[in-house]
Amino acid sequence: MKNINLFGLKVMFEVKRNRNSDENIYSSEYSLREKIIYLIAIMFVMALSSKFFLLSSNNNYKVGDIVKSDIYAPSTIIFKDNSAKEKIIENMIQKSGKEYIYSSDAEKIYLEYFDEFFDSILNIKNHTSETVDYTSIERNTNKKISPMMVQELLSLKSSEVKRIKNITRQFLEKAYNAGIVQEKNTVYYKEPYNEKFMKLTPLQQSIVDTFTSPNYIYDEAKTKKNIKEKVSQIKDQYLEIKAGTLIAKTGEVINERRMKILEACGVYSYNKSIGIFIANFLYLGIISALFYTIFFSNYKKEILNKNIYRSSFLIMTGILLAVRFINIDFRYLIPVDIAFFLLVLLINKNYAVSLYSFVLLFLLPIFNYDLKFLAIYFIALSFAAHITGRVNTRSGIIAAGVQLAILKVVMYLLLSFFSETENFSVAINAGFIILAGLLSGMLTIAFLPYFEKTFNILTIFRLLELGDLSHPLLKKISIEAPGTFQHSMMVATLSENAATSIGANAVFCRVASYYHDLGKTKRPKFYVENQENGINPHNKISPFMSTLIITSHTRDGAELAKEYQIPKEIRDIMYEHQGTTFLAYFYNAAKKLDPTVEKDEFRYSGPKPKTKESAIIMLADSIEAAIRSLDEKTPMNMESMIRKIISGKIEDNQLSEANLTFQEIEVIIKTFVRTLVSIHHVRIKYPGQEKITNKTKE
Repeated sequence: MKNINLFGLKVMFEVKRNRNSDENIYSSEYSLREKIIYLIAIMFVMALSSKFFLLSSNNNYKVGDIVKSDIYAPSTIIFKDNSAKEKIIENMIQKSGKEYIYSSDAEKIYLEYFDEFFDSILNIKNHTSETVDYTSIERNTNKKISPMMVQELLSLKSSEVKRIKNITRQFLEKAYNAGIVQEKNTVYYKEPYNEKFMKLTPLQQSIVDTFTSPNYIYDEAKTKKNIKEKVSQIKDQYLEIKAGTLIAKTGEVINERRMKILEACGVYSYNKSIGIFIANFLYLGIISALFYTIFFSNYKKEILNKNIYRSSFLIMTGILLAVRFINIDFRYLIPVDIAFFLLVLLINKNYAVSLYSFVLLFLLPIFNYDLKFLAIYFIALSFAAHITGRVNTRSGIIAAGVQLAILKVVMYLLLSFFSETENFSVAINAGFIILAGLLSGMLTIAFLPYFEKTFNILTIFRLLELGDLSHPLLKKISIEAPGTFQHSMMVATLSENAATSIGANAVFCRVASYYHDLGKTKRPKFYVENQENGINPHNKISPFMSTLIITSHTRDGAELAKEYQIPKEIRDIMYEHQGTTFLAYFYNAAKKLDPTVEKDEFRYSGPKPKTKESAIIMLADSIEAAIRSLDEKTPMNMESMIRKIISGKIEDNQLSEANLTFQEIEVIIKTFVRTLVSIHHVRIKYPGQEKITNKTKE
C-alpha cells in the first residue's frame, strides 16, 4: 500500500502484479510474436516516414495555382517530357511537305486546246472561218467555255487578241511549271502565281480558268502515312532534373507541363498525395504481413535467440537509418550489402537471405520504387548467397564484395541500355556500385568483431581465432593438464575427420574439442592422463567424492569458459560431451561400501548431445581414451573397440537427441578406424635400434 500526501490530501493506492497473465507474457510464442512485431514496426515506420512529406500542405497544388514558395527538386529524376515531344511532332508536321500525284499530261493537253481555241478566234478575225467550234474542247476537257468570253474576244482587234493570247499563255506555262494544286475540291496556284492571277483582267482570268487543270493532286493517304512514319521515329523526350534544381518559382502560375514535373518530383495535389500515402501504407502492410507469416513459421529458433535477434535488429536498423537519411541520388553508393554479409556470417545463409530480401522490399518506398535498383539487388542476392558460403578469411569478404559489385555493374549497364539515361549518370552510378562493393567488404570486417564480442556469436572467424593454440585457455590446459591437452588434440583430429565425412561442421568440431575438457584444469591430477609415477589421488578418497570430482569438470569448464567469453555453442559441448554417461568403476566401488546406492548418483548431469557435432565429440572423446588402453593397436582390435563403445552409447540412449542416422554412424566408425590406424601405425625398427631399446629397459 502506498501513501502520497498531495496538497493536504492523502492518496492511497496499491500496485499488484497480474500473476494470471505472467505465463502468457513470458511464453515463447508470445515472445516470438512480440519480437517479430518489433522488427516489422521499425522497418514499417522507417519506410513510411519517407512519405510523410506527402501530408504537408505545401503539396496542395493544381493546374492554375500560384506557387506559394520556391520549390526545389528533392532528388534527381528522369522526367518524360511529353510536351516537348508533342512540340517536336508539331514542328515536324509543319515542316514536312505534302504528298502529291503529279500529272505531266495536264499542261500539254490544255495548252494544245488553248492554242486550238485561239487559232479558231484568229481565223474568224482573218475571215478564213465563220464560226468557233469549241464543243470538242469542252467534251475533252470537261470545261465549259463561256460564249460571252468568245464574243468579247471576237469584238477585239486581231492584235489585241494576240496580245491577250501571249499574256495568258505565258501565265499558264509558268503556273503549270510552278504547280497547279488540287486539295479535295479546291484548286489553287502556287505562289506567287495566285497573286499574279488576281492582277489579270476579268477576260484574262476567264481564259486562264478555262484552260487550267491541276497537275499536282494532293495524296492525303500517302501524306498521313509519311507523317505517321516520321512520328514513329521521334523518340520520347527525357529531361534529367538534378536534385536541388528550382522547378517552380514563387508567384509562378502552374501550367499542365509544370504540374507534371512537380508530380514527377513528388509534389502532388493534396488529394493525390493522400492517395499515394495510402497506397504506400497498403504496400507496407502487405509486406509486413508476409514478413510475419514467413518468420513466425520458419525462423522461431533465430528470433527467440537473444543474441541473434539483437544483432539482427541492430543491423537492420542501421541500414534503414543510413538509407533513410542519405540522399537517394547516392543510393548506389550506400553499402547495403553489409547487412547481408553480417547476417550470413553471424547467423546462417537461409535466415540472411530471407531477412535481407524483406529489407530490400521495405527500402523500395524510400527509393521511390526504383525497380531497376530492386532487380539488380535481388538478382545479385542469389550470387551473394553462393559466394559468401565459401568465405573463410577476412580478405575473402572484400573479394566477395568486389565480385558482387562487378555483377551489379554488368546488370546495371544492361538495364540502362534499355532506358533513357544520360551516359554520364550511368558512368557515375557504375562507379558508385564498385565503391559500395569495396565499402561493404571493408565495413563488414570492421563491424564483425564488434558483433562477435558484444553478442557472443560464433562465426567461422571467431572459431579460427579460438583455434589458435596461443589462446590463454589452451595455454592453460597445455601447462596445467598436459595429458588432457594431448588427449584434446587427438579428439580434435578424430572429430574433425568424422564431421567432414558426414558433412557436419568440421571446424567447429576441431575447435570445440580443444576446449571440451577445460574443466579438468581445476583438479588435473584426478584424471588418469595427467597422473605421474602411478600416484592416483582417488585411492585416498571415497568413490562418492571421486564421482563428484570427475563429473564436475563439465560444469567447471563451462563456468571458466564463460569468464573468458567463450561462445555458448562451445560451452554447450563441455556439458554435452559426457551426456548422462554412467561411471561404472566408481559405482561398483561404492556398492561395496553401500549396497543400496543408486545408479543415477553415478551419472554425469548432462544434457545429452543435441547436435551431430556434439555427438561426434562425445564418441571421439570416449574412443580416444579407450584406444590408449589397448595393448595391441591393430585395425581389427581398434574397430572392435570402437563398435563396442558406440553400441554402448546407443544402448544407453546417449545419442537419442543428436539426430544421427545409422548410416552416418557407420561412416563415422570407418573414419575413426582410418584415422586411428594412421596415428598408431607400426614403425619400422632400424638397425641398432633393438639394442638401444634393450639397454634402456635394463
